[in-house]
Formats: sequence, C-alpha cells, structure tokens
Amino acid sequence: MRKNRRPHLLLLPLLLAAGLAAHAPVFAAEEDVSQEDPARWYQGDDTAQLHYKTLVKEARAAGAQALQECKALKGAEAKGCRKEARENQNSDLARAKRILKTRSAAE
Repeated sequence: MRKNRRPHLLLLPLLLAAGLAAHAPVFAAEEDVSQEDPARWYQGDDTAQLHYKTLVKEARAAGAQALQECKALKGAEAKGCRKEARENQNSDLARAKRILKTRSAAE
C-alpha cells in the first residue's frame, strides 16, 4: 500500500515561511523614541514667512544632526562627512528661499 505524501508537501512551505517570519524583526529599522517630537512640528505655518521660518529651522536641525553623526568618524572620512552636511544644509536653505519667493508672489 502506498503512503500519501501530500501532507509532507504542505508542511515544507509552512516551515519555511515560519522560519523566515522568525527572522523578520532583524530587518526592521530601529526607531529612536527617546526624544519627543519638536514643538515646531505642531505649530501652524499659514503664511509664506512662517513657512520659511519652519523650513529654516528644519534645515538647521537636520544640519546639526548630520554634523553630530560625523563626530563618530575620523580623518578624511569625517572631513568629507562635514562637507556633505554643510552642502546639504546650504541646499536646504536655498530651497527654503525659493519656496518663500514662490509663496510670497502667490499671496
């Protein structure tokens, strides 16, 4: 008499899926929840000038955070990191000015 092998065929994919699911949290990015959201995230910026001020604050905060992350590096790598952080901040500030100009013209 021949045994039915179909239950084994179903068991293998289930075990494989369970094994992959067990490792899924390893791929998730860590989230830093030690700090609360900045109050500025919840302040309205209805006018062009207020929106510009918000964009400038965000650009400076992002630049400061990027420079802080550069402190872990050494030598030429740190220098390049700081240069990139400054370039990104300057780019963000220039973008804020363009947005201010566009919104001011529309108002």
